[in-house]
Amino acid sequence: MTKLLLLIFAMTGTFILSAQQTPKTDSLKEYTGKYKFPEGSEVTEIKVVVDNGVLWAQSDKGNSELRRIEKDTFEVVAYTGTATFKRDDKGKINGLHIEVGDLIMDGTKSEEDNLRALNSQRFPK
Repeated sequence: MTKLLLLIFAMTGTFILSAQQTPKTDSLKEYTGKYKFPEGSEVTEIKVVVDNGVLWAQSDKGNSELRRIEKDTFEVVAYTGTATFKRDDKGKINGLHIEVGDLIMDGTKSEEDNLRALNSQRFPK
């Protein structure tokens, strides 16, 4: 009986740790949308989408996977940089800070875009 209880505790602990380490696709959806950058920026707009459980940034300069480093900070994989999502006082994402090499850009999330339409688009591979 003791061995059975230990086995159940070990399996439960393993399951809980595994669930905490893997970000769910739903948790990535809060980052999706269009981000507008000031006129004259290297990139004027970035679309952030989830495709097959992976967060992607799409722009006219290229596309890149965004791989989570910590809560709101992601590695811009294709360009060896970082993308940090900004939140307002209520915790809602309202901006995006990008650093790739010497390029530093700050953009704001566009409220006019339809997130469901963005999420339903398939990412071109």
